[in-house]
Parts: sequence; structure tokens; C-alpha cells
Amino acid sequence: MKEISKAGGPGATRRYDSEAARTMKRKRRKTSYARRRKTVGVALIACFLLGGAVAVYYLTGGDDEIDRGVSIGSVEVGGMTRDEARKAVQDDASATFEKISFGTPKEGFSVSGDDLGIKVDAASAVDEAYSVGRSGNMFEHLSDASRSYLGGVRVDLDAGYDKDRAMGVLEEHADEFNEKPQDASFSVTDSGNIEVEEAANGRIMDQEKTLANLEGALKNMSGHVAIAEGPAPKPEVSTAEVQSYRPKEVIGEYQTDFLWDSNPNRKYNMKLAAKSVNNTVLKPGEVFSFNKMTRSLEYKEAKTFSNGGVGIANGGGLCQVSSTLYMAANYAGLQIVERHPHYAVLPYIKPGFDATVWFGENGWGALDMQFENNTDGYIVVREWVDEKGILNAQILGQPTGKKVEMSTQKIYEDPVKGIKWTTYKKVSEDGEVIRDGFLYTYRYSFNPPPPENAPHYKTTAPRVSGWSDPTNTTGWASPH
Repeated sequence: MKEISKAGGPGATRRYDSEAARTMKRKRRKTSYARRRKTVGVALIACFLLGGAVAVYYLTGGDDEIDRGVSIGSVEVGGMTRDEARKAVQDDASATFEKISFGTPKEGFSVSGDDLGIKVDAASAVDEAYSVGRSGNMFEHLSDASRSYLGGVRVDLDAGYDKDRAMGVLEEHADEFNEKPQDASFSVTDSGNIEVEEAANGRIMDQEKTLANLEGALKNMSGHVAIAEGPAPKPEVSTAEVQSYRPKEVIGEYQTDFLWDSNPNRKYNMKLAAKSVNNTVLKPGEVFSFNKMTRSLEYKEAKTFSNGGVGIANGGGLCQVSSTLYMAANYAGLQIVERHPHYAVLPYIKPGFDATVWFGENGWGALDMQFENNTDGYIVVREWVDEKGILNAQILGQPTGKKVEMSTQKIYEDPVKGIKWTTYKKVSEDGEVIRDGFLYTYRYSFNPPPPENAPHYKTTAPRVSGWSDPTNTTGWASPH
């Protein structure tokens, strides 16, 4: 049992609210004999009156009653018998220590006094209170009584607790009170705005100091205990660090027409895939995989180019989503890790700018579109359909100083050999050309006829594909 009491004899537990008058030095000066007699007479009369008042005050108290002006803790016990005082103090202690509140109602907890093993020695405090004005000689009686009469005497209440039980309670509630530090981070809103979430220090309970606060509360007959905190844990990622590498602007973008094909399943698949890609965050050096982001989705049947022809399969339309994003990654100056061309030319994008994807089945291996964040900061991959029905792909990041120009050229078109296209890429950094030339070449097939039993949907010339094609072979002309 951890006991809380003041050291010293019986008189050490008393507190007097008024002290002896302070002395002041004064210069001696000559006074007349009559004036001195008058001063002495007034002093004697005052002492007589005070002594009389104290005597009356002392004598009016019953032999079994505690002197008036005496309190135990916050309980006034003057005029009570010892039994009455013990009950009053015990009742007050029981009410005060029935619930002990640690911290604040918002960020704290409460436990019962029994959980802490709190015990109050009301009997000893009452005996000490009863001894006021009764111990020592007559002059000591009068001295105690005068102090009670003039200012009151307070006796501290001895209260203790079980340290092991109290420590167990604090350990139990420490996990609720403690908070881990919050690293700074950033998030992307649906509209593409970057919002920085600031770093925050953590919080940890100092259990030993909190126990010391408990001792002080018991000594003062208080049921409220302040929770002491240790050094605040610091976050590993600061707000300034996130501000230094967070995406700040669009560094690459591309658009294709979403409405050129009226097939509702195709539109559903494209929206579903674009949504899964949208607002993907990549740290420096991290690789984006289109298949990883979109493989697990539940798609509907739509037209696909597969097995050397046109077919109907789940996921038709995904290649437009991957191709649009592929071009945005190129214009952002990112490192392309994996890209595969389509079997045939497409109506929505120029040959050489396309990137087909395939999850793999029936012995055919998977085809993915991947790129690496080779910048010094984080990037955000965005893709969505706007209110005009345009499929948009964007890469947000730190300014890189790079400018990318993409071009693709038809080399020949032969009914037997197919259509050969060569793609070129020019990259400048801070105004200096660091790459300019051949990227890859590919020979496309002509579009095969769709199956006779396949559903037919109305198609129109795409409104945009982010490029101009005066020698367009797809049957439509771009307004750009």
C-alpha cells in the first residue's frame, strides 16, 4: 500500500490559514511618559478582549466535540463529535474517490477507487482534529483555539493506494491514450487536386509521473488526476518533405474519344478500368502495371482483337484505356517498361501510339502495359471520362524540364504484307535535345471482318485522338 502523508509529529499535519504578524523595524523616537502609558493600556485591553473571546470560544465547545474552525481536507468538522466527524469524512472520501478521472473527458478515462486500491485513514485524521486545543498546557490550548477562531485549522487526510494495482490500470489504458506520430502525406481529390496532410507528433503517457499526480490528488481530496506525458514521438516524414516531392502540375496528358462506339458494354468496361487506374500514386522508381490494376474487375462482353481476328470477349475496350494512358506516360517523359502493338490498326488512335493488353488465357501469355516513375518525386496517374465524353489520361508530378514530341509515319501499305508504321520520339531537357530518333516499327494487318453472328453497334468517326493523320487509313479524319 502506497501511503501519502506528511512527515513529522502531530502538529506537522495541520495547516494554519493565518500566521503571526510580521515585525517591522522602526526608528526610536522620544515619546512622553503619558503617551507610553496610553499605548500599553490599549494593548492590554486588546489582549484581554482577545483572550476573553478565545476563552469563550474554547469553553463553549463541548468536551466531546471538535473545536470550531477545524477541517479535515475539505470537510468542516468543527462542532462534530469524533463519530460524526469520522462518518462525514468517510462519506466525503467515498463520494470523491468513487470514480477517479484521469485526464479530460475527451482524452482520458475513469476508474473506480477500488480498482486503484484506495484506502482512507479517517480515524487518524479525526483524532488529530480532536486534539486541536486539547494537547499541551493551557497556553498551547489557548494558542490552538485562537488559531481556530481567527483563521481555521486544516488537518490533512491520510490516503493511500495499491501501487501495483494502480500501475496495472495505467498500463491497461496507456494504449488508448498513446498515439502514434502521423507522417505527412498527400491525397488526390476526385477533381485531381493534391491535398497535403500535415505531419503530427505522437503522444505517450508517462506512467510514473501520472502516479505522482495521483498521490497529489489523493492528498488534496480530489478525484481528478492529470495525465503526465512523456517526450512526444516524432513522425518519420515531415510536412516539408512531402511538400518537396508532392506532384505539382500536369507533366503529360493524352485524350481519345469515348463515344465513337455506341456499344454500352464497351463503355461500361472502359469506365470501370479507368476508375481503377485513376489517382494511382507511384513513388520514385515504382513501376505501374495496367494488368495489375485492372485484372480482378468484372467486365462485360464487347468486341476485341484476339487470336488474329475480331471476337467478342469480356473486357472489350480496355485497350483504349491502356493506349490513352501509354501516350500520357510518353509525354510525361516516363520510362516505358512494357508495350505491345495491336494486331490491326484502330479507329481511335494512330498506329504506333497504341498499347494492347491481354490477361492471358487458352495458352496465350499475358500482355501488359507498364511504365516506371523515373522522376525524383511522386507522380499521380489519372484517367477519367469527362462531361464531353472524352477519355482523359494525365500524369501529375514535379516539373522535370523535359519536353517530349511523338510522331509516327506510315512506311508502306501492301494488301499482302499489311501496313508498316515507324514511330519516333524526341526528348528535350531544359532546352537540350537528349534523344531524337527511331523508337520502334511494326507491321499491322488490315481489319478483319467481324463475325456474322456478332452484334453490330453504330460507330462514328472519333472526334479526337490527340494527333493529326493526313494519310489516315482508319476511315476517319481528325479535326486536329
